[in-house]
Amino acid sequence: MLTKILLPYRYQKIGWLLFLPFAAFLFANNYFDFNFFWLEYEVREGALFENSKENFTNEIALIGVFISLFLIAFSREREEDEFIQKLRLDSLLLACYANTFILILGTMVFYGFGYLEFMGYNMFTIQLIFIGRFRWVLHKQKQSLLAF
Repeated sequence: MLTKILLPYRYQKIGWLLFLPFAAFLFANNYFDFNFFWLEYEVREGALFENSKENFTNEIALIGVFISLFLIAFSREREEDEFIQKLRLDSLLLACYANTFILILGTMVFYGFGYLEFMGYNMFTIQLIFIGRFRWVLHKQKQSLLAF
């Protein structure tokens, strides 16, 4: 059997622990202008930038959400078998289909800055749909096995 490259199971728990605070930081930064003062840096004038003060709370929150979703999605289960591998593949395929549909729909509906905001949130859809569908089908499978 060909072994898939997956992270150890404990990384999944780390991902869940990191997801909530980073998602909260991202939400607070986007809707309530929450910033950590210690992440503020002055960007000096150069070839590409003007003098300005930039705060990197948003970037740290985005990276944290990406990493936490990555750890959740690509960590092993306690018992990894062929069924779970097939379930991963099916969930990933469905997530790609759904992401394409969402992109097409969003392109037809949103314009201007709203489209940019939509694309910002759409960065997470493949991982979120994959995790949601994978966990849901895995949960339903465990329930059906317990019924016997």
